[in-house]
Amino acid sequence: MNIVQIRAGLGNQMFQYAFYLALKHHQPDTKIDASIYRHRPSHNGYELERLFAIHPDHATIAECNQLADVHKDIFSEMRRALGWKKHTTGKLIIEPDPAQGWCPELLHTDNCYLQGYWQTENYFREVADQVRQDFTFQLPLPKEAEDLAITIKSQNSVSVHIRRGDYLKKRRIEDYNICSETYYRSAVKTIQAQVEHPVFYVFSDEPEWGKAQEIFPEGTIFVSGHTGEKAYIDMQLMSLCRHHIIANSSFSWWGAWLGQSKDTVTIAPNTWFRHHPRPDILPEHWTPISID
Repeated sequence: MNIVQIRAGLGNQMFQYAFYLALKHHQPDTKIDASIYRHRPSHNGYELERLFAIHPDHATIAECNQLADVHKDIFSEMRRALGWKKHTTGKLIIEPDPAQGWCPELLHTDNCYLQGYWQTENYFREVADQVRQDFTFQLPLPKEAEDLAITIKSQNSVSVHIRRGDYLKKRRIEDYNICSETYYRSAVKTIQAQVEHPVFYVFSDEPEWGKAQEIFPEGTIFVSGHTGEKAYIDMQLMSLCRHHIIANSSFSWWGAWLGQSKDTVTIAPNTWFRHHPRPDILPEHWTPISID
């Protein structure tokens, strides 16, 4: 048996689930562990089965602890802090340094509990069609968003993701790059040079910043109002756009990846983190642009 841990926000959950599907393709007795949300609420909690019509195999706490001493309740945390570790029959694998590139051999592991983010399509390329199918949004869009979706699909629409809010917090700003005004200006010019009559749809946690920079042409639509448990609507609308300008965010990564077609132009930051390179995070046919 293998068990893949699910943690963090929606975009990361999707990478971890895609990795689970890839691992399950090679080792059918593979399950997920989403129990961390019982002890450490993150973002909007575990969202995969609320948003998508999927039914992954969930490992029990006993199965997790059989492979690796990983339970997150306070007593287990205290016990490990005191150096008292349980005997396990499996192996804990923590994702190797992504700066060294992806590790295809991990898809052939067995009897392991795997922790990581697995942020590259290289891991799930073999099961990409299943990933797309599984990540079909199942909740009906609110009327306003449904009307917007119809318009988006009728145009040479371009999703633009601007993420600033949590990236500017002290605990994150030392690690996360912030996509600059220069990045977005260059990205818009690149799209305009390749796409006829593009219409830009901006999705942001700080829309006023985007408006103040005067980056976007007349007719740009700033999409707002989708927060908390409705935040996924932004990803769904992004995926309906024909072209994409993403931030260094797994959220817009998936909005772009799910929206890929033959002629899609996708612009992405050439660096993700300040001190942790991720050379495999961008699909080969995406266009990297300097983040500064």
